[in-house]
Amino acid sequence: MTTSAVLFDMDGVLVDSASLHLRAYEQVFAQAGLSFTEEARTAVRNGKSRSNVLSIALPDAQPSLRSELGDAKPEALRALLEDHGDCSMPGAIETVRALEHAGVPMAVVTNSRTPEIWLAKLGISNQISVVISGNDVSIPKPAAEGYLCGAARLGVVPDRCLALEDSRDGWMAARSAGMRVAVVAKERPAWLDAETVRLSELDPIQILHLAGLSSAARP
Repeated sequence: MTTSAVLFDMDGVLVDSASLHLRAYEQVFAQAGLSFTEEARTAVRNGKSRSNVLSIALPDAQPSLRSELGDAKPEALRALLEDHGDCSMPGAIETVRALEHAGVPMAVVTNSRTPEIWLAKLGISNQISVVISGNDVSIPKPAAEGYLCGAARLGVVPDRCLALEDSRDGWMAARSAGMRVAVVAKERPAWLDAETVRLSELDPIQILHLAGLSSAARP
């Protein structure tokens, strides 16, 4: 069955962001005289939402402190990105361009609350017609809400959507939404079922094939 839309996770699928997220958190915490715990670092690497990361890092802190640090983190990230070169994941920009050429609507569904920073850095803001961020949902991944919202805004039923993910939470969210899912990972994760396709990296020809489109559609 031909796919009517492709929905991307962002961190770890389109952008290689984990190290920059960590540096931004560490800077903000250091400026506040606080240490950023190893548990919080693991949460960042696993793609947890900012609120989850801050709760893990500061479980006993006042909400006002977590809010202050959370507000400062995007500005620290913007400053880091200004001096950073290419942060795209391998094949990401080429895949977006190939899908645009094939006329496939695309969305980004992410727990991030500031995805526009990254999409602008990659230069693909105009190609992604729908962006669902952590600001648009009441419950982040692994809940299906973000993917269902993305499909609705694209005007496509979930079972005609292909979601591209890299984390267990994202895989669960897209699968719960009723979408086909492919997971980007160098090795097959232990949590991944046998039916889900694993991609070592994004590749336009593979994605067009998974979407039921001819590779001839690639520009």
